Amino acid sequence: MQACTLVDSVSESVKPINKGLIIATVLLSMLAMADVLAKDGPRAAPVVVGDVSERMMAPTVMVAGSVVSRLDAAVAAEMMGRLVWVAEVGDRFEQGAKLAQIDDTQRKLEVEESRAGLAQVKARLTFFEKELTRLRSLAKQNNAARTLLEQTESDRDVARADLSAARVRVKLAQDRVARSVLRAPFSGTVAQRLLQQGEWAESGTEVMRLVNTDLVEVRAMVPLSTLKFVEKGTQLQVQADGDVHRATVRSLVPVGDLQSRLMDLRLDLDGNPWPAGQGVKVAVPTAQAVKALTVHRDAIVLRRMPRAVLSE
Repeated sequence: MQACTLVDSVSESVKPINKGLIIATVLLSMLAMADVLAKDGPRAAPVVVGDVSERMMAPTVMVAGSVVSRLDAAVAAEMMGRLVWVAEVGDRFEQGAKLAQIDDTQRKLEVEESRAGLAQVKARLTFFEKELTRLRSLAKQNNAARTLLEQTESDRDVARADLSAARVRVKLAQDRVARSVLRAPFSGTVAQRLLQQGEWAESGTEVMRLVNTDLVEVRAMVPLSTLKFVEKGTQLQVQADGDVHRATVRSLVPVGDLQSRLMDLRLDLDGNPWPAGQGVKVAVPTAQAVKALTVHRDAIVLRRMPRAVLSE
């Protein structure tokens, strides 16, 4: 039937060729291939000998999880103002580096104003201290009234207090200038810009999202029934895209969600095999581990009847 189809298609494109000749050629080719297969025979499949071992094993259930960063924060503005510069998405910064700049022109002027007020208070205090020295000298000669001396001492003390307050006002103005710069609370990469250059930011407005891509962990929501089989320090198998890694249980929140009845499981990855946001599957034990004989999975023959294991 296949030969006839081939002949018809060829005959339509090349009419001068004899159909009988084409059929004979195809049949001879098929017979030649059959003769070669009969002589050589099918190739022997490679056989590998594996060991049967005894180990502690427990039944597991595969639970969906995600690779998340342990340091993932929305960096907010501390002072209100217009954004004059914002870092680009994808740029990496070290802790303390500048992420964004809010217009601080007015705040710098406030610093200059507070410094001028500080200078005035210093000058007044210097005058009262000199006046006290002069009045004390006159008092020794009984030429100065004690009331005037006491009044001047009081003015000197008030000037000292004003000096402390003026110094605080300078520091507050300088602090407002410093807070006009958004700095990285930890080393990380800018994952998202929530405000752009030129936009207005209120105090507490989120400007960008900063993620540490080096410090990651696996987060999974597991059934409450697995609580007694998982504890801190337990190693579980995590797989994604065909890769399998071992992860250590860092923390387990023994509080189930009221709707899903699942609890939060966090695992530390050995190294950094996957990026943040990668979906994974975690093998969570559902019973106590027991001793069992294990063989390679390729030695197991799957049938409708009970499974069989290949042996010599």
